[in-house]
Amino acid sequence: MRSSLVAVFALLALPSGASAQVPLDYAAPTASTARGAPLTFAIRTPAAAGTVVVRVSGSDAVGPDGLLTGATGTWLDETATPALDGLQVWRVPADSVLRRRPGHYYWQAYLTGGDVVGPVQELSVRLPYADRGRGKLYPKFGQRGVRQFHLSSAAFPAEVSRERFRALARTTATRWSLKTLRWTSAPAGVQDGVSVAGFSTAVARDVLGVQTDYVRDGRVVESDLALNAREHWAEGPDYPALDQVDLESVLLHELGHMAGNKKHRAQCANSPLMEALGAGEWWRGPRDKWFGSCDGVAAAASVRPARRLVRRVVRL
Repeated sequence: MRSSLVAVFALLALPSGASAQVPLDYAAPTASTARGAPLTFAIRTPAAAGTVVVRVSGSDAVGPDGLLTGATGTWLDETATPALDGLQVWRVPADSVLRRRPGHYYWQAYLTGGDVVGPVQELSVRLPYADRGRGKLYPKFGQRGVRQFHLSSAAFPAEVSRERFRALARTTATRWSLKTLRWTSAPAGVQDGVSVAGFSTAVARDVLGVQTDYVRDGRVVESDLALNAREHWAEGPDYPALDQVDLESVLLHELGHMAGNKKHRAQCANSPLMEALGAGEWWRGPRDKWFGSCDGVAAAASVRPARRLVRRVVRL
């Protein structure tokens, strides 16, 4: 029944003037698969060999021609090959982003030239539940903290909800044994006697966040976290799209510094204290991480270079 309905939708999606004699009937995959599992896109069609293309995107945005679109590096095209009479497939290689990176994707089939465009389908690549770590980070990844901080309402970006930020800040702070307090209008990253975590438009464009310890006579008297208010944040709990920065990962990193952990690790080290983070990347736990530029994956894993995570000390 499902295959019949998909075939009908495919025909309805044909641009005016396209031949209704070339249907694109999706046979696989299902809407959800596990990370690392074999993955095949299969299309039933009488179209000639080499004319069926599978497009997969990190966004559901489509252009005027009905094809999935987006920034360079957020989608890919692969030509299907005949498998059986009337069936063409693309078997996704083991080193592809689609099999190694959990997340939400969109795909469709079309004929070369764009005369016949199939409907958009969703594909969720799940992380096994056992790999979703949300426990304490010390002592394996650093020391625990004893500080507490307010949440700043200043310079708050529209794409992040205050409720989600508060919940995420509390959860990540607890993982370092820190404590969040009430909201304040005090700005982040300004020495004013109030320790806060929030957003700021004063953060450099190539920096995701700055954690600052203000020190007097060898003692930390204020600790601030300023996140870049101009960044394209993914507030979660879903994984970031390929053009978004994972807010949870940046909070984990910077609050790790606030807890007293000073050193950065290499970007691809298995640690929340990595030196930089790219769009579409994250570190939420030892087995819940993705650094696209670190393992030789052929397909693009980020639409722009990684941005810095900064820790600084200001002596008063």
